[in-house]
Amino acid sequence: MDSRRKNDIVSWAHAKVPGLESITSFIRFLIEKKLIVLLAIAAAVLLFFFWAYVKLLAVMAFFIALGAFSMVYNRWIKVSVGVELVMLGLVITSIAFGRLPGLIVGMVGLFLAEVISERFTYSTFVSFIGTAVIAVIAPNIFHQTNSITSAGVILTVIYDAIIIPGYLLLGSNPGRSAFFVVTHIIFNIWAFSFIAPMMFRILA
Repeated sequence: MDSRRKNDIVSWAHAKVPGLESITSFIRFLIEKKLIVLLAIAAAVLLFFFWAYVKLLAVMAFFIALGAFSMVYNRWIKVSVGVELVMLGLVITSIAFGRLPGLIVGMVGLFLAEVISERFTYSTFVSFIGTAVIAVIAPNIFHQTNSITSAGVILTVIYDAIIIPGYLLLGSNPGRSAFFVVTHIIFNIWAFSFIAPMMFRILA
């Protein structure tokens, strides 16, 4: 009799209070799926306290992928064209998050780009040297110019000034090297004028 009465009371409550059925079903679901709920809560707490690190890792992964796939055309075009987005990611990350994250983005992005485009040679190590220098000096150049566009263009010119002598010493064709420098500077003037300011505002 007590059990029947209890059921009658529950049925009456469901009839009188709209949405009570859905609320009790939701509570029952939470109890049944408590492991999933606990994991979701733990993930939310971790995300709250470690958001800065999660953001940094996401940005680094984004720029590494962007830089790596920006040079995939080199698999079919054998002329060294200075169209790439490794420099963009390297400079923005170094300025917004620090030298070490920028160095990782530049090195890993360049390495993957060379592997994907099947252009990895001993001359790639010259580019690694240039990448390391840019990662170190990027914050200083930005603080002097206070402009991501100016800093990016200056750093591009410095990078080219570092790597071209090394390429020439390793036997690179002077005409090809000159073509790379011209196209590289022109492309990065465009990239740091139109793409970088928007990205930098979002990240910084």
